[in-house]
Amino acid sequence: MKHPSLFISHGAPNTILYNSKTKDNLKQLEPLFDNAQYIIMISAHWVSDKLEIINPKANSLLYDFYGFEPELYQYKYNIQSDKAITNKILTKLHDKNIDISINYERTSYDHGIWSVLSMIKKHLNIPVIQISLPIHYSALELFDLGIALQEFREEGLIIASGALTHNLNDAKFNSKDITQYAKKFNDEIIDLLQKGDIKKLLNFHTINRFQLNHPTIEHFIPLLIAAGASSNYKAKSINSEFQHANISMESFIFQA
Repeated sequence: MKHPSLFISHGAPNTILYNSKTKDNLKQLEPLFDNAQYIIMISAHWVSDKLEIINPKANSLLYDFYGFEPELYQYKYNIQSDKAITNKILTKLHDKNIDISINYERTSYDHGIWSVLSMIKKHLNIPVIQISLPIHYSALELFDLGIALQEFREEGLIIASGALTHNLNDAKFNSKDITQYAKKFNDEIIDLLQKGDIKKLLNFHTINRFQLNHPTIEHFIPLLIAAGASSNYKAKSINSEFQHANISMESFIFQA
């Protein structure tokens, strides 16, 4: 049985420090890890020109943020890559004519990786192979990359980490209100993923209020990879919460 692919809105790094609906819901995903041999993850916080894979010796956390609580910079989480699995992924993607190489300088995992995983599973005991987000890929190329990753769902989980909305300039910290343009965009994405409307997803620039919710695209486009890696491109929501008025934590599981 194949594992599902996931898209997780990871939110601010300090989400891991406080109780929230998001933490409660992500914790419910822990059983998915039971039969997985490894995890392949893509994060909005490792953007690259070309497709790359993390150093197979990677085993540390990257504190790629500033201005947060001191304890966040002392946070520890056991995470590591794996040489044999890395080589397997490289070989199979090369066989599909996908140009991918190891970035030996990338030895730490960004918070889009470890914050998500630590909210799902306190003690991780399987390798995490991070693949970069090639920013110059077209929407179709990102989707096709997901399709190429489908075969790895026999053994592992595919998790894309980003944000369904990400306009930090308009965030209202500590507000319990929900900004309407973010809510309407959020609901439209839920609808098209429930329908498996890939044509509309691949033309994401034309979706109502896209630019308003995503001044830059790196937090949205991991969703295209998760969709491509799925069986029928349909997904259901596994978490619905807004933080800071306009930051959606909406996350999805694509049908296995």
